[in-house]
Amino acid sequence: MMREGGRILFVVAGYPEIGLGHIYRSLMLAGEMADYAVSFLCTRESQSFAAALPAKRFPTSMQRSELLWRDVLDLAPDLVINDMLNTSLDYMRPLKVKGLRLVNFEDEGAGSNLADLVVNALYEHGDPNDPRLLCGHENFCLRDEFLQARPNHLRIPAEKILITFGGTDFSNFSGQSLDALFADCRKNNLHITMVAGPGYAHKDALCKRIAQLDPSGVHISFTHATNVMSKEMENTDFAVSSAGRTVYELAHMRIPGIVLAHHEREDMHSFARPENGFIYLGVMNPFRSDELLEAFRLMLDPNERSIFQERMQHFDFTGNKARVVQKILNLLPEA
Repeated sequence: MMREGGRILFVVAGYPEIGLGHIYRSLMLAGEMADYAVSFLCTRESQSFAAALPAKRFPTSMQRSELLWRDVLDLAPDLVINDMLNTSLDYMRPLKVKGLRLVNFEDEGAGSNLADLVVNALYEHGDPNDPRLLCGHENFCLRDEFLQARPNHLRIPAEKILITFGGTDFSNFSGQSLDALFADCRKNNLHITMVAGPGYAHKDALCKRIAQLDPSGVHISFTHATNVMSKEMENTDFAVSSAGRTVYELAHMRIPGIVLAHHEREDMHSFARPENGFIYLGVMNPFRSDELLEAFRLMLDPNERSIFQERMQHFDFTGNKARVVQKILNLLPEA
């Protein structure tokens, strides 16, 4: 039975430039709100990727008006969860005037000042005097699939490397990383597991390249749009990834990583640093194969991997989701 005053609307965005992580996170959080009437509204530019994803589980609509806030008000929610990057005052103000409770994720726009709660887990530092802000890795919401996954232990020599760059990888770091690292992986008898998301536009070209480099399939496996990332991470010795939510999952699984940023916004995600078990190469535009190969060779050293892995041992994300969801639900009028 749905609770009165419990209409929750997720306003989400997902397209190549920002990836699909916002949609995946909103779906995960929505799954924790079974007692409420949950629906989704996808921004207009998200139609190619976003529209089909929530529709399987929750009522979903696409933006129709030029002014997104009009569509939000037409759906008459009690609480709005915005997961679409920076919001503007022009968008947030009409919602605030109507008395809606507002929660924003990864929002550093001017509109965030009008939100009742802002969750910026990818940004390690916020204003400690602002009770509305939940910043840093303590607020990263771990997917349930990782709760039963087996964290990794140091293996000598390394046997498996994971290459993954999120739901879209619009820079095609996957293909460029494969070209940079394959020869050394083969020389060191290191298996490459590649995982790409449903929005990856270079799938056919990557499959062709894999067939050229590794026709027998001994050294490379490729998974597209997997729903069980934790299984791909098990038995992984180290990883190459982008600077988004994957780095927290790697830390949970005790997998040292080499991290590349797609753009300046990802460069602001400061968790993936040596003190937390990662080699960070910054914004890879242009792509710098020599730097990646140097970091890869460093990760092959078991002493270095041991140091990085040890720095991950104190991280525990398992209770974060329940705490963040409760803070969100506490904002509802009935709470």
